[in-house]
Formats: sequence, structure tokens, C-alpha cells
Amino acid sequence: MQKVDLNALDPAMESDADKLHRVARLGIGLVPVAGCPLLELFGSVLETPLNKRKTETMIQIGEIINQLIDDGVVTEKGLQENEVFVSTVAEACAISLRNHQEEKLEALRNAVRNSALPRCPADDYRQLFLNFVDVCTVTHIRLLHLFHDPELWCKNQNLTLPNWGMGGLSSVAEFALPELKGQDELYRSIWKDLYQRGLVNTGSMGGTMSRVGMLASRTTQIGAQLINFLSKQ
Repeated sequence: MQKVDLNALDPAMESDADKLHRVARLGIGLVPVAGCPLLELFGSVLETPLNKRKTETMIQIGEIINQLIDDGVVTEKGLQENEVFVSTVAEACAISLRNHQEEKLEALRNAVRNSALPRCPADDYRQLFLNFVDVCTVTHIRLLHLFHDPELWCKNQNLTLPNWGMGGLSSVAEFALPELKGQDELYRSIWKDLYQRGLVNTGSMGGTMSRVGMLASRTTQIGAQLINFLSKQ
């Protein structure tokens, strides 16, 4: 069965970002005297990285398509006729050009893969989840994954949980994600955002509770769906 030729991938279409880049280059070129140095600087700083991101995204999506075909999950014709998959690829490509953090890019790749499967969420959920990746921070994603199942998350990270008797959700967050230590104002604000989006069922990370409460799942049904869509199944 024919698969994507990864060696032949080359961005043939000019994206909106490239159009903006081309217009900006033209404008800089019109600036007297300093125009040429500015033009060279603009090109060296932005042109190559943007093209690199676009090419890398296309290759990664090509690899996903080839893997799905190899596994017998889909066919080339089936993917071509799968409007949900095509829309997800288009949206994921656009979002990836605006982001550089690997965890967000990995979430987008997983979303593309899962959109080709029968269990793909309905359109409203799918678009909501992709928008979440676009506008959220990496800490949003980490906290959501952590508090979906704290014990399992720590086990997967080879972390041995302390023998807590009592404590709060903030203690779990700072233990599992040590980069958050001393950043309580930041992660509490992010947690509040997750709550307002309906992704977690607890409005505050404050308060004292038992060890069982500390390690209980805090994701809502839609929060769990989001995690599944952004995770490799």
C-alpha cells in the first residue's frame, strides 16, 4: 500500500506566516541605507526557523500516517475521505508553527493520531481540545495529567511517593513537578484556569486533606477525555 514519501516532503504552499514574512521583507528592503542589513538579519533570524518548523511538522505527521497504515488501522483512501482527520491535521499544523515546546508538539501529534481512530471525540470536543493545546501552558498539561491519577503518574515517572499523613494538592504538585516549588502563585492561577474550563472538579489547591484525598483523581469527565485525546493510545 502506498505510504507518504518522507524524503520528498517539501512545503509547497505559502502559509499566512510566510506571506507576512515576505511582505515584511519587502518593506524592510524599501528602507534606505539600512534596508539591506535589516533584510539579511530578518531572513537569518526567522526564515530558516519557520521553514524548519513547517518541514519537521510535515515529516512527523507523515510518520504518523505511515505508522497507522503499517498497523492496518487505516488505509490511504480512508484517511483521504476522513474529514475529521484532515481538519485535525490542518489545525495541528497551524498550532505547531506557533509553539516550540515539545510537550505541546507531542500532544498535537497524539491528537492527529487519535483523530484517525473510531474513538475520536465529536467535533465540538475535538476543536475544544486542540484550542486548549494552542492557548494553554505546558504547566496546564502537566497538572492535568498529574491529577488525573497522581499515583500512576508518579509511578510512570519512577517517583516514590512520600508517606504523607495529611497535606494538600499543592504538596503533590510540588513533589511531582519540582520546577513548581516556590511558584505557588503561578500554578494556583493555572489550576483556577483548569477549573474554570471545567477540566478539574476542585476549585482550589488549598486546604488540608488525607493522603487518600491528596492522591484522588481531580479530573472531570471532559478533562479525562482531553487527556485521552492528547495521549498516545
